[in-house]
Amino acid sequence: MILQALNAYYDLLLEREGDRLPREEYSSADVSFEVQLSDKGTVASILPYVNDKGKSIKRTFIVPKQPKRAGSGINPYFLCDKAEYLFGSALSMREACRKGSIDLCNAVLEFASVESPEIISFKRFLGYSDQELAEQLGKFMSPDLHKALSSGGLCVIKFAPTGKFFHDDRKIQQAWERYYGSTTDEESSGQEQTCLITGENMSVNKIARLHPNIKNLVGAQTAGAAIVSFNIPSFCSYGRDQSYNAPTSQKAADAYGYVLNKFLADPDHYVRMNDTTVVFWAETTSEKEQELLSSLFQDFSDEDGSKIADEESIRMRVKSAVIRIRQGQAFKETFQDLDADVKFYLLGLSPNAARIAVRFWYTGTLGEIGERVWRHYEDLSIAGLERSPTIKELLREIAVGHEWKNIPPNMEGQMLRSILLGLPYSRAVFAQLMNRIRSESDDPRKGLYKIGAVRAAMIKAYLLRQYRSRNHALEGEITMGLNEQSTSVPYHLGRLFACLEKAQISALGQNINATIRDRYWGAASSTPANVFPRLLSLSQHHIAKDEKWGRSNDHRIQEVMNSLPGQFPRRLSLEEQGMFALGYYHQRQDFYTSNNNNLNEKREQE
Repeated sequence: MILQALNAYYDLLLEREGDRLPREEYSSADVSFEVQLSDKGTVASILPYVNDKGKSIKRTFIVPKQPKRAGSGINPYFLCDKAEYLFGSALSMREACRKGSIDLCNAVLEFASVESPEIISFKRFLGYSDQELAEQLGKFMSPDLHKALSSGGLCVIKFAPTGKFFHDDRKIQQAWERYYGSTTDEESSGQEQTCLITGENMSVNKIARLHPNIKNLVGAQTAGAAIVSFNIPSFCSYGRDQSYNAPTSQKAADAYGYVLNKFLADPDHYVRMNDTTVVFWAETTSEKEQELLSSLFQDFSDEDGSKIADEESIRMRVKSAVIRIRQGQAFKETFQDLDADVKFYLLGLSPNAARIAVRFWYTGTLGEIGERVWRHYEDLSIAGLERSPTIKELLREIAVGHEWKNIPPNMEGQMLRSILLGLPYSRAVFAQLMNRIRSESDDPRKGLYKIGAVRAAMIKAYLLRQYRSRNHALEGEITMGLNEQSTSVPYHLGRLFACLEKAQISALGQNINATIRDRYWGAASSTPANVFPRLLSLSQHHIAKDEKWGRSNDHRIQEVMNSLPGQFPRRLSLEEQGMFALGYYHQRQDFYTSNNNNLNEKREQE
């Protein structure tokens, strides 16, 4: 299913990009050096590819097919290879590599129908002895260039008189295509297998022996890792070796490998979450649908704030989703210019030595995912939250110190699954969030708070989905702002705790060493009966000392007390502790909103 979807996207790319995609006889390669040959075949220069800052980079070219190299044997590539295959002992490298490369190139050039200046130049280059080649290289070779070539980057060859690459010369291409066709025809054994991607029956020689390497996956080998491979006999069946156990045509294998490598090199198609790389794409050539997916998963924090954003762009519409929801907008109304029937795919990959592990795989239509993500934002919507948090931002709230490396394993997969399938959020994620709230303190310098808008939104969304899945009556009592009519005792306990904290700060000021929240949050939210009597007694001292706000604080405390039973509960469950935190946040947010409203009314009167 995964490989079929990737292969189908390759067909879409063929419609859009045509000849710019590698055909069956070709593949894409990341190249580090450019070797320039004169019309006499001598090496004129070797240029390393660097950026404006002088740092080494790689450029991608479509070159004659480069099958996966296995082991340390001699496996030359045509026209695009490492320095040891092009120059061998002339650069103090393996002589056998250049000999193998010469044999391959001569075999290919035998299929050339005419002798062009490029072909003549290349044949002369192949004919130079190691000593002659060393003399040519010695004219410009520096120690740094020699060291860089020895590191193993690929080199492409350019014909210096015209500035044209040899692999772009049509006469050489025709020779390569005839040679490639002859090698595949010769190896036919008469046996057939069915390609598991396309369903076509074909001779075994057209089945991929090794699947392509997938590169740019963080944590995997730099040379690439395989998503399909068989490395020990216990994985094999019916006496078959390697990838013949999962037969895939070479053409389909190249297609899915090209598409997956292209996605992993494009920031608009992937996002990294802890040790998992999430690749996503929409089965369309339109960019709008793809932009919606990238906006759902990628951070907004890396945006350039100096630029004036288009409020009706896809990204800004996703960013303001929580505000649009408060205004009553639905997903279809907000994104009515998108095709809701377009298929989307989401693939989670993790490195596993020389192989790639598939962590999760989701698929559906854009309309389905859009409605579910919109519901996710609707559940998150809470007073004080003025921007839609991305999934990465939510996961950061459960990590120690808000550091990516501290996100517990598997949390990203559980969170994504809940959002994309419309399921209740994972209890493991909620438990981790409550642990962070209980153990952390405010750090205003970094903009981090014990319970800020994002954490309160996560608690609200978790409780809403839990109660909704069980048809619990409390679902209707969880609101975006303060709900004084709630029947939940833990909710009013959280409100009371916020009122007691405000009474303390009003009496003693903001610069006290530790508030009751710093000292008593854990006990108050889990064992209220042990803590609240003492806090209420303490609050009377604060009220008596505060001549300015004491009476109003006392009145507010009494109002909340009227919503509580005669005895405080001895113990609160984890979900009840979430209600406690939500009540605390709502009450504090109401203080802030009330103060702002009073200030605005005062200004209007003036």
